Amino acid sequence: MKKRLFFLKMALIILLVHGILGVSVGCNPSNQTTEKIPTGPVNLNIDLNLSSYMNLANPGTYMYFEGGVKGVVVIHDYDDNWYAFERGCAFQPLDACAKVWIDSISIQIRCGTPTSTGFQNCCDSKYSFNGFPLQGPAKGRLARYQIQKTANIVSVYN
Repeated sequence: MKKRLFFLKMALIILLVHGILGVSVGCNPSNQTTEKIPTGPVNLNIDLNLSSYMNLANPGTYMYFEGGVKGVVVIHDYDDNWYAFERGCAFQPLDACAKVWIDSISIQIRCGTPTSTGFQNCCDSKYSFNGFPLQGPAKGRLARYQIQKTANIVSVYN
């Protein structure tokens, strides 16, 4: 009985140490750090019945809003999922040009600035509509805000 209790205690200790090491090593298998994207206060209630927001009810649409640090983009993607992101890029988010914009042609989120002659890249990072990086130096996803849809009201908050 004492021998069995000893083995149970040892197994518990091994599992505990393994769990602690797994958490401390982290979920980033590439061991590359991602810069913290600053976020600011956001409390939006978007009524999809209002004419100014009706288009957002359609999958594949997006809108920009004031709030956060560099603004908020709300995306209603083609799979009928809703996302709300801080518009600061995940790569060097404090740079003046590090603001994300939707490229509806390529169905991506890009870091840079639209101009009258096209698009001026900032860091060449591109993201999918769910905020994960596809290209460029950004290794982490865009900072997300909480989003909830109840009937025709979309709430974005933190």
